Amino acid sequence: MVHPPSVFKSLLMKWIPAALALCLAAAPLAAQETNTENPNESRKIRDIMLLLSDQMLRVQNELESLKSLPPSHSLGQQKEKLILRLDELNRNFESLATKLQTEDLYLEQEKDSDWIDQLKSLTIPVLAALSEVTEKPRRIEHLKKRVSTLETQLKNFEVGRRNIQELVDLGDENLDTQNAMTRKYLTTLKHLQNKYDTELVQIQLSEAKRSLSREMQHNKPIWESATQSVKNFFKNRGLNLLITAGVFFLLWYLMTRLRVFIIGEKSLIQAQPWMRKLMSTAYSGLVLTLCVVTSLIALYFLHDWLLLSVIIMFLIALAWASRQFLPRLFQEVRLALNLGTAREHERLIWNGVPWKIHSLGLQATLLNPRLEGGRLQLPLGELIGKHSRPIVEGEPWFPTKIGNWVRLSDNTYGRVEHQTMEQVILRLKGDTLKYYATTEFLGMTPMNLSKGFRYEIDFGLDYSLQPRICDEIPRLFERGLWDYLEHHHQKISPDFTYTGISFDHAGSSSLNLKVIVNVEGRCAERYDEIQREIQSTLVRICNENRLTIPFNQLTITLPKGMQSPSEA
Repeated sequence: MVHPPSVFKSLLMKWIPAALALCLAAAPLAAQETNTENPNESRKIRDIMLLLSDQMLRVQNELESLKSLPPSHSLGQQKEKLILRLDELNRNFESLATKLQTEDLYLEQEKDSDWIDQLKSLTIPVLAALSEVTEKPRRIEHLKKRVSTLETQLKNFEVGRRNIQELVDLGDENLDTQNAMTRKYLTTLKHLQNKYDTELVQIQLSEAKRSLSREMQHNKPIWESATQSVKNFFKNRGLNLLITAGVFFLLWYLMTRLRVFIIGEKSLIQAQPWMRKLMSTAYSGLVLTLCVVTSLIALYFLHDWLLLSVIIMFLIALAWASRQFLPRLFQEVRLALNLGTAREHERLIWNGVPWKIHSLGLQATLLNPRLEGGRLQLPLGELIGKHSRPIVEGEPWFPTKIGNWVRLSDNTYGRVEHQTMEQVILRLKGDTLKYYATTEFLGMTPMNLSKGFRYEIDFGLDYSLQPRICDEIPRLFERGLWDYLEHHHQKISPDFTYTGISFDHAGSSSLNLKVIVNVEGRCAERYDEIQREIQSTLVRICNENRLTIPFNQLTITLPKGMQSPSEA
């Protein structure tokens, strides 16, 4: 037996970590190389493995010695450290013997955390159903992965067994078989040689390939598999689903019928409108909750854990998603309870048009009696941020009605043919249609002539009539208007309800009269004609009485010292 000197042994112990790192880094490269190896390199690795065997024996002896000591906390920690050290030495020995990184061959599975286990326990029925639906493709995919893994493992085992065999072929050269370290070395090599037996892996690979081939032959099209899965679902779960839906809607119907006697018109409870609205909303929420809970209880008694889990998961997801909408939901609830800034039976401006809030519930109902199709259903959230006010008695909801004659700020004159919340259509003289957006129409300050209208005409006379302009001339024009427009005055219900002429002001070149005529709304269709008729009458009066109608004159005043061209 040849023992290495103590100095060499200590140097070799220091060289072990570097040698291990070098050998492990070269392992993948060694797996691709040929069988030709440097004998000196193999002997160096053997010497390192002998030292590892010596350390393993020492660790084992320490563990045996600790067994005889009385148990304690510190003794247990020391045993755990020794066991971990022994496992590390075994892995290093195996890596050097096979020239492979054994960590890549035998990876430990990560343990799931507690919350993952709890999540799996909650979703077991759903996972089981999905597993049943996807069983065929998952089995095929598992076999493909198994074949690939076994092929890689077979290659690695062949490389590892070849490297172990090389160490075995070195024989007992320069080794003392009576030494415990040498026996440990040889025994461990023998166990590794049996461990890296490729025959079992080849059998497993052949079986996996046969199973994969058999599965691929009986593989159905995806559409056929999906259709069969749906049929199986409704065949097994359809009755339970039907019973659950029946329980839900039956209970909903009964509670809705009882609503009339609890908080409806036949209720004996006398409460203010806002309190009744609050009770109605609370009752609706209670009914919905009761129906959902009853459906879940029905599934529980039917032992349908799949549908029960799906509904519970859906409700949890719904509650989680709705957390962002809770502030908005709170505002909508306030509106529904008639406690918000917009309230029932008040006036509200929406899109530039006045509306009456008829009711507030799951939806808002707005009314405008002047508009065609003047009933509007809105999501309640549309009224968030809007403000209503009490309705003033006699306040119009729109400036016009269908058939009214109007005059706009752009001097457009016509009859209202249609008016809706989107547009107003005017029929002009000559049957021409003109379209306005409703907000645009309101912005042009429409003058409703069908409610009656007034003419205010400024009529100028020459300054030569200055002595007569205040008294005589106004009476002269008023008699003339009556004489020429007698057909507008002499009626049981005259067209002109008021006629007034008076001196208004002195202009730069004329003395101006103010002619005021109030006309009934039924004459709105002849608005332009009557105006021209009044203007013509005023001119006739001037002609008959030889009254001069002046024209505008330009007067130039020159500074002192300047002469006009005529004077020059």
